[in-house]
Amino acid sequence: MNAFVQQNRGLLKFYCVGSQIIGWMLLAVSPVGTIIALSGDSSFNENALVILYILQAITLNPIILGLLVLGIAQFIRYVAETEYKPGWILRSGSTILYAAAFIVFLSCIMNYLFFSFFAFSINAGRFSMRVNLFTSFIPAAAKILILVGLGQILRRIMPVIEESKTLV
Repeated sequence: MNAFVQQNRGLLKFYCVGSQIIGWMLLAVSPVGTIIALSGDSSFNENALVILYILQAITLNPIILGLLVLGIAQFIRYVAETEYKPGWILRSGSTILYAAAFIVFLSCIMNYLFFSFFAFSINAGRFSMRVNLFTSFIPAAAKILILVGLGQILRRIMPVIEESKTLV
């Protein structure tokens, strides 16, 4: 691993800085987008389901993605630098990944309810509700499995990396 890090130090630094910039931009844009979305058309503010859908799509998704990208930046820096101690996001990485999986599950339910009862209210047949069920839950199940799996991997790999750093 040390040979790989030495050979690719510049690329790892580029990835780390790029991940930090993108992660902080996602965290900064999320509240701004939420304020803009909720301050606009007043007909959207009348329906609670629409407000929850907007909050999920514009607020939660970028925050989750921003935290994940910042976690990746911390992980790259932790692997590349010998003296770097993991930050809060990396130390809490498995918990953040599990919480993200739970939020993806809740978002899936919210999307299903939104598209079933609001967006497709004009032609809400049984076929469209079943298609909506599959298009909502199958991708969400894949995301949930990926996030939980990454949480398990991170929880097991961090002590191994720490031990290998102390041996060197």
